[in-house]
Amino acid sequence: MLRFFSSKILFVFLLSQSLYADKIPDLHEYIDSNAQYFLTVIKEEGSKFDENPEEFKDMLKNIWEPMVDVKVVSRLILSSKIYSSATEAQKDLFEERTKKLLLDTYVTTLLEFDNYQIKTDEDIKINKNRTYEVLVNFYSDSSAFVTKLTVYKNSFGEYRIINIIIDGINLGLTFRNQFQDTYLENNSNLDIAIESWKPTTL
Repeated sequence: MLRFFSSKILFVFLLSQSLYADKIPDLHEYIDSNAQYFLTVIKEEGSKFDENPEEFKDMLKNIWEPMVDVKVVSRLILSSKIYSSATEAQKDLFEERTKKLLLDTYVTTLLEFDNYQIKTDEDIKINKNRTYEVLVNFYSDSSAFVTKLTVYKNSFGEYRIINIIIDGINLGLTFRNQFQDTYLENNSNLDIAIESWKPTTL
């Protein structure tokens, strides 16, 4: 399994302790149905990844993009200081880059588990900051791992993912740390940092 660089900086937005767990049928259905469909596409069409990875990833965009609030994720990765000083054009560019990198990372990781099944927990943790933690269990005959999705409900009443933790590896924290390193390495030049940022995996 892919292993990501360790991270030290925490998202304050995602730190709140859970208040309790409850069944939220519409949220469970939303996550489970999309996760099942996502994995089905990978199983049935995953062979196309080696031949034409971009074409294969395009097939998954219709599932992935509506589920994730890229604007919130991008703001958390950039940090409030950088985000507040960025131009609208820089924010838009960073959002597009974040969306692509998240999809690349998630798809590449899940391709390793094309023989797995999925079960989404019905009990969902509700946090003090009004986010939800949904556990999606991947399992096979020989092993298992858990993907934790942090979800919130936007102003339109729509559920959106704002962070993903794969088998204990927090993608949001990892991306944030790696971008901050890239930003400093490029003398705090945001344009160059956005262009050159390529999250690294182990």
